[in-house]
Amino acid sequence: MKKNNIFEVFLTSQNNIFFLFAVFPISILLGSFAINLNILIISLIFLCNLMMRKISYIFQSKTFLLLIFFLITLLINLIFTNNLSLSFPRVVKFFFVIFFISSFKYALLNFSDNQKEGLYKIWSIIFTFIVFDLMIEFYRGENIIGLKSIMPNVRLASLTGKESVIGNYFYGFVLIFLSYFYNNFSKKGSINLLLAIFLITVSFLIGERANFIRTFIIIILFIFFIYDFKVRNKILALLALSLLLITFINFNPQYKTRYFNQISIFFTKNGISSYLNSSHYGAHYNVAKEIVKDNYFFGVGIKNFRIESAKDKYKNLKHPKNYKRAATHPHQLHYEFLSETGLFGYFSFLLFIFLSLYWSMKNYLINKNIYQLSSILFILITLLPLVPTGSFLSTYTSSIFWINYAIMVGYNDLKN
Repeated sequence: MKKNNIFEVFLTSQNNIFFLFAVFPISILLGSFAINLNILIISLIFLCNLMMRKISYIFQSKTFLLLIFFLITLLINLIFTNNLSLSFPRVVKFFFVIFFISSFKYALLNFSDNQKEGLYKIWSIIFTFIVFDLMIEFYRGENIIGLKSIMPNVRLASLTGKESVIGNYFYGFVLIFLSYFYNNFSKKGSINLLLAIFLITVSFLIGERANFIRTFIIIILFIFFIYDFKVRNKILALLALSLLLITFINFNPQYKTRYFNQISIFFTKNGISSYLNSSHYGAHYNVAKEIVKDNYFFGVGIKNFRIESAKDKYKNLKHPKNYKRAATHPHQLHYEFLSETGLFGYFSFLLFIFLSLYWSMKNYLINKNIYQLSSILFILITLLPLVPTGSFLSTYTSSIFWINYAIMVGYNDLKN
């Protein structure tokens, strides 16, 4: 076989694409370099497939057109950014994300049903390992490879180490795991409900309050969507879960402080305003609002909040924690888009997401694909302005978002 033929076979082999997507959750755990390398290789292989196989129909999909629309809004933002050197790399990354998502869609169109389930099986095995590792860390104070907890009995980190962001990873893959379990092991409501309660408890033990709230909501919604429980069973399940969590809270005073004492503030008179005035998150949101007022149409540019929030003109804002206003991002994706891309970028993003959700929900109601349901719920809950978030456009956070987005839109052109 000629060398160019061997090269062509390598580039067009579905096994290579399958492998790269299969190890993507591991890439996320390894960090930004591994994530970017994985996305880059997938994108390049996909582009070669486009040229060799002439699969131009991918470009005719609504998903691709939406992604191009969002890319154009990011490119327009570059014209008005305060610091091009900060903004440009993130726009370039999104260019490759487009091909990453398109490649996943192409994979779903061409993979057999066994290959698709095989992909989710590998992801579920990786997720199971992380859950096992988290439980070991909770009981021993260090994980399976000896990494010690940076905040023992308060925050678990698993393989993310000092970053301590495993809660977002757990939240991003938990419904994919539950979907695979439902499809391949048990459709009995009682078994899946017990598994859901266990996973919510693990999320609670991780110690990331925002991701625990999100995980709690999406798991409860997922269980209620796929099962027609009697009202009595729903109440009993929630009571059992509540008792379990309360037991953990009372058992460990540090969890009691971290969860009960702080969350209970929201149920008191003026609780939310009290929390925002006493929290550094409130300071971030406050300066973000002022930045939006000063740069309302195009914002200050992607990744420029870190520079703008530290400027002297915002040092006298009326907030008890204003001295903590400066940060790499506002810790809320809506404030992040508003302050960095302005009303133009923010409403373009909302339109992009709304249309993606609309077409995906419409397709789900017809085909009832459980993986599409899980990703729809993830996208919906992620976008609700309930709790603080990581930087949406950072490599780690966005990779978890975009793989779920790829699953959501990937099934739109598939028949059941």
